[in-house]
Amino acid sequence: MSISQAAARVYANALFDIASKAGAVTQVAEELHAVRSAIASLDPELRGFFGMPLLRREDKARMMDLAFGAKVGRPVIGLLHVLVGKRRESLLDAIVAEFDKLVDRHEGRVQASVTSARTLDADLAAALLAALEERTQRRVVLRQRVDPEVLGGVRVSLGDLVLDGTLRRSLADMRHTLTARIG
Repeated sequence: MSISQAAARVYANALFDIASKAGAVTQVAEELHAVRSAIASLDPELRGFFGMPLLRREDKARMMDLAFGAKVGRPVIGLLHVLVGKRRESLLDAIVAEFDKLVDRHEGRVQASVTSARTLDADLAAALLAALEERTQRRVVLRQRVDPEVLGGVRVSLGDLVLDGTLRRSLADMRHTLTARIG
């Protein structure tokens, strides 16, 4: 884990603790996503403003207050102030991702990504979802991604676990086995 990732996790944990004590986990998550979306939707030059080390921290904090102060609660505006004060604005995306993981854990769900050569039909997607929920004993949120490069089959990413049942992977394994036997 990189230092940035570790720092993002610390900030996310602190924010999650504050939000859960206030009973506002969902609200804080929504506000974090709104702030991240607002910044991401800016013109690249304006977006660069948030990371400029030449601007005074006080000026950046004031701009954050003007942009978001009336739209988000104290926990989120407080996080923005801390990030500006420590010149860690670039961690916002990673903090949001870490916060989302904490919310998922808190709500007893897990994110799964399924990659296939074409969109799964509804019955297959439902069967896969049921199997994943059975295996994890948690509610699974299934995101589908189409990638023609997999050729066939599916690859499922569930946290750190990757189940690769793609035709591309099978062919690579077969190639490796044949190469090992010949060589």
